[in-house]
Amino acid sequence: MATYRWLCIGLFCFLEINLFSQTFYNTSSIQKIEIQFSQSNWDYMLDTAKMSKENYIMAQWVKINGILLDSVGVKYKGNSSFDSTYSKNPVHIELDTYKNHSYQGYQDIKLGNGYCDPSMIREVLAYDILKNYMHCPKANFAQLYINGIYKGVYSNAESINKKFYSDHFYSSSGTAFKCNPIVVPSTNSKSNLRYIPLADSSGYTNYYELKSNYGCNQLKDLCDSVTNTANSIPNVMDLDRAIWMLAFNNVTINLDSYSGAFCQNYYLYKDNTGHFNPIIWDLNMSFAGFPHLGVSNSSMASLTIPQLQQLPSAIHNTDQYWPLIKNIMSNNMYKRMYIAHMKTIVNEMFVSNYYSTKAAQLQTVIDTAVQSDLNKFYSYPQFQTGMTTNVSVGSYSVPGISTLMSARVPFLQATADFTYTAPTIASVSVTSTPTLNLAVTFTSNVTNANINGVYLGYRFSNTSKFKRILMYDDGLNNDGAAGDNKFGVTFTMTASSIEYYVYAENNNAGMFAPERA
Repeated sequence: MATYRWLCIGLFCFLEINLFSQTFYNTSSIQKIEIQFSQSNWDYMLDTAKMSKENYIMAQWVKINGILLDSVGVKYKGNSSFDSTYSKNPVHIELDTYKNHSYQGYQDIKLGNGYCDPSMIREVLAYDILKNYMHCPKANFAQLYINGIYKGVYSNAESINKKFYSDHFYSSSGTAFKCNPIVVPSTNSKSNLRYIPLADSSGYTNYYELKSNYGCNQLKDLCDSVTNTANSIPNVMDLDRAIWMLAFNNVTINLDSYSGAFCQNYYLYKDNTGHFNPIIWDLNMSFAGFPHLGVSNSSMASLTIPQLQQLPSAIHNTDQYWPLIKNIMSNNMYKRMYIAHMKTIVNEMFVSNYYSTKAAQLQTVIDTAVQSDLNKFYSYPQFQTGMTTNVSVGSYSVPGISTLMSARVPFLQATADFTYTAPTIASVSVTSTPTLNLAVTFTSNVTNANINGVYLGYRFSNTSKFKRILMYDDGLNNDGAAGDNKFGVTFTMTASSIEYYVYAENNNAGMFAPERA
């Protein structure tokens, strides 16, 4: 999610990382959210609404960090994390259901109850990692009170809605889908982008929830491309972001996702370039909180902790029920990009021990609030040892986060895909100041790459899609002498700024510069 960027109004190149201001989603503090219902049977009303049409129940008021907003919509949310017998169910607060309320610009608040997570930090930690590589929700923690009674600590994840699309994709009116089965998820009910050969789009309505005014036929066309014409996928989907999604899911064993048994918990948004963008959602069961890999449309393929620790990088690479994975892994370039992204995540977040340091910070922030949470699913000692202790959650065990990753990282590092020698990109430079309507040359010193395996990715606006073009080492493109490992390409600047990266590959491995590109 990083690129080099050159502004023609200045004489410098810098690494650009999208950072969004965080106040309501600051991970160093806990938000306080209070809900007041005038109805004494509010819990029964919320349960009943959840199990029927999932309508909102009006709260008399909601108070967020001391700011009171009256007449607010509240409902329970979730699938496996919801149960009418739970004292602590996940909650969706919609501030503008009845009045035009918002808090710091946000109108939806989504609170997760820590289901299947003894550490109570999985969702927030996973989003903190993911934000470095993809557009994703911000997340932190909140203490929830209902009618004056403390309900406990919740994860607080930003809603994926028009505000999110506008913030990240610079438009909000595009086609959007929530990719979760409307029917009960099962091995035969997947949101897997598999083409359904019907005359219209009606066959998709059980597996995808339309979040825009139109777009069902566009979804059908997308599924047709993903399933039947692999070469056309880059024309309809931002494949770079799809590869990052799959790499993240695999490294972090996030199987309650497209990569797992139900192929769910992601959104699709079609931006102004005409490409669908995948957006990961619902990370409460990341780090092997959901152990079901799935096989075909018939098996949950439940994995043991050792099997999760040694999950191969090439899962579902030939399975027709995961057509996006199948077609990415069958394309040699895309597969090398996928492995390169996996290596970047492993090195930056896990070899560096960043994840462990961040996890300790998050647990410290919520420690006191967890102690007083009488409705949590696991004990306070289990929370304290949630990084290192495996805990039974019924039919399977959830591993400690570091127990999982301390074994997973060396396993991945020992695989052939990780041990192949990738190209080295020693430098990326511009031979002259980029100037509007004039030619500009980019060069890069690259070793151990195929002669036709070095590319420049560029775009003139962050609202545009990257274009990838071949760079040359032939002595004819301002690249020095032929065969000197200095690659170059020249084209005309049609805007006043440019974002760019270099990708290089050989027969076995690929490399990006910057690595987060």
